[in-house]
Amino acid sequence: MKVLVSIVDVFKSPYAKIIPIQLGNVVLKDSFWKPRIEKLIRTSLPLQYEYLEKTGRVDNLRAVAGKEVKGCLGLGWFNDSDVYKWIEAAAYALNYVQDPDLLNKITSLSKIVEEAQEADGYLNTYVKLKNKKRWENLAWSHELYCAGHLIQAGIAVKRVLQDLILYNVAKKFADLIANTFDWDKLETSDGHPEVEMALVELYRESEDRAYLDAARFFIDVRGYGKVARQVPEKNRPVNPVYLVDHAPIKYMEDFAGSHAVRALYFFGGATDLYLEIGDQELWDALKRLWVKTTMKMYITGGLGSRYEGESFGEDYELPNYRAYSETCAAVAGVMWAWRMFLASGDPEYMDTLETILYNAALAGISIDGSKYFYVNPLADYYAKYERQPWFECACCPPNIARLITWVPSIAYSFSKNVPKIWVNLFIESEAKFNLLGNTVKIYVETKYPWDGYVSVKVYPANGDEVSIAIRIPKWARGAKVKLNNDIVDATPGKYFEVSKSWNFGETIKVHIPMKPRFIEAHPWIESNYGRTAIVRGPIVYCVEQVDNKDFDINNLVVDVNSANLREEYREDILDGVTIIKGEGYDTNAREWGSTLYRDLDEVPTKYVRRVSFTAIPYYAWNNRGPTKMSIWLKKRLLHYSNDE
Repeated sequence: MKVLVSIVDVFKSPYAKIIPIQLGNVVLKDSFWKPRIEKLIRTSLPLQYEYLEKTGRVDNLRAVAGKEVKGCLGLGWFNDSDVYKWIEAAAYALNYVQDPDLLNKITSLSKIVEEAQEADGYLNTYVKLKNKKRWENLAWSHELYCAGHLIQAGIAVKRVLQDLILYNVAKKFADLIANTFDWDKLETSDGHPEVEMALVELYRESEDRAYLDAARFFIDVRGYGKVARQVPEKNRPVNPVYLVDHAPIKYMEDFAGSHAVRALYFFGGATDLYLEIGDQELWDALKRLWVKTTMKMYITGGLGSRYEGESFGEDYELPNYRAYSETCAAVAGVMWAWRMFLASGDPEYMDTLETILYNAALAGISIDGSKYFYVNPLADYYAKYERQPWFECACCPPNIARLITWVPSIAYSFSKNVPKIWVNLFIESEAKFNLLGNTVKIYVETKYPWDGYVSVKVYPANGDEVSIAIRIPKWARGAKVKLNNDIVDATPGKYFEVSKSWNFGETIKVHIPMKPRFIEAHPWIESNYGRTAIVRGPIVYCVEQVDNKDFDINNLVVDVNSANLREEYREDILDGVTIIKGEGYDTNAREWGSTLYRDLDEVPTKYVRRVSFTAIPYYAWNNRGPTKMSIWLKKRLLHYSNDE
């Protein structure tokens, strides 16, 4: 059922410069994203629903609704949110294909949620079934966090299915929240931000200013320690840094030690608020915090380096094997980057979004759509990690599911006040735009991310001037654009824009060089000193033991001057990927035996032998079972010599 659906509906937002294309105006034709959405509908969402049932998450709602429940209840603070995220993902998925089973599940869940809601609008199964006091333990209880996901689910179901049951439940709860929290009322917020984005989107959907005011309150009240102190009297306050409650956002300079997903959801919500009210001081803070975030970001776009508190580390604190890089943080990173782009049109945000999407985010779900990573290390030296079908804390599976359904809306945008189309992501597809009275269709042909050739055909309804802006990624040195018989250089990190009256079927051709390249890390990133990584296009590569059986990949050393990198598309592995082959050295680490330290003049100085290695896209690792893996490869060191 294809309807015109906005995910982030900033069409009326006064400070949005860019408007995302609506689902229903994009038809995917590619071999990368379209199959992933199909697997999401065929495999991921049905399996996730089974786990929602098996783990008692749906039964929690049934029990609160007064229904007889036979199984055990899964009583986690945040378990309700997993149901709501699943509903949101399933609703948006139905915009791509008719699936009666998904539709029935959404309808059934919506009715169960409606029956579970209390008369005044409150709804939280953990608080109800555990006989807890409302709002007493907001530092931990996730009551507003779950409410935020309920609101987003209700909006999705309304927009896609025109079904108001869940939307009305969400509005009723939002009304209670807006009437409960404010200055001179309950002056605090949830320990886990999320409700801010949801309330702003509910304002956009309903045009009820009370929801925007509530979102603004939750953003303004944070940073004074009030959230951290919202615990039962007998309990100690929570560390405010962990809860992103250590400084008001306008004055925040750093957030090392803050829970990554909490921080990113909070920044995303603050950006949503800016899009509505245009507070310049808030915007300046968001840009400052974005720069700080990039100093804590992995090459994959992964965010949150510490296991302790699932938190951000200091600048450059980016260990590989002990990387946390939660899948939900990648989703949150995309959400924030998308909103920053809509507010500015700055390609920096879309470049970063693409990096996160193709690497840190996609690594979170298996290629067949049935298993997940919660954390996403950049190395597994001991073959200890393995994807799981579900988790006790199951926030990541439905979160990555909803992200995948958003991709077509991220791919294209248009300007609010001028007839301009923005091509943000390169996906073979058809897209339709209504630009100030001129209907324009574009057809994008490409094999990206495996191939850098992109063709954009333009089909306008009339001869009015239209601008086409095509993102040239910041890494795309040597990119060229051809229009008619003219070939010009395109500047990396910018949008290449052509404004003209287009002939019907006129074509822009873009060539983005996609040769593999070696990447060096900042010397203060201690774990990567003396190492290099391989990147091709937007894809970060890794070496996996299963492809390199003739040597231990922990012994691999690469001489960047003689690696002889070459690429090969392999349709027969990992659902079709471009692999990279190269030459390196199998070092003589085995000669060390059990000795950990030696005098420098006693270090073995010869390589054992020259070897060929194979690298695969990082997102595809661990799809063939537990295996050693590394993104950052040791470079040839000076005290070694060549023994060929």
